[in-house]
Amino acid sequence: MAIIFLNQSECPICKKTLDKGQDIVLFPSFTSDKNDKFYVFNDEGAHRSCLQKTKLGIEALKFLKTKSPI
Repeated sequence: MAIIFLNQSECPICKKTLDKGQDIVLFPSFTSDKNDKFYVFNDEGAHRSCLQKTKLGIEALKFLKTKSPI
């Protein structure tokens, strides 16, 4: 599972920091393939609201729910 540092780690979508009290989705390390469309989320944390605003983010949430190795 991703390790994030509150007030330091950035959301890969909006580039704003992940802060205490925010709804943050943690992605496991699931690929080393930089060509994988979800690589940007590999071993990362992201704001749920950011994920829900983009097509790739919505697909990543579905991937996490159905295909995550954990």
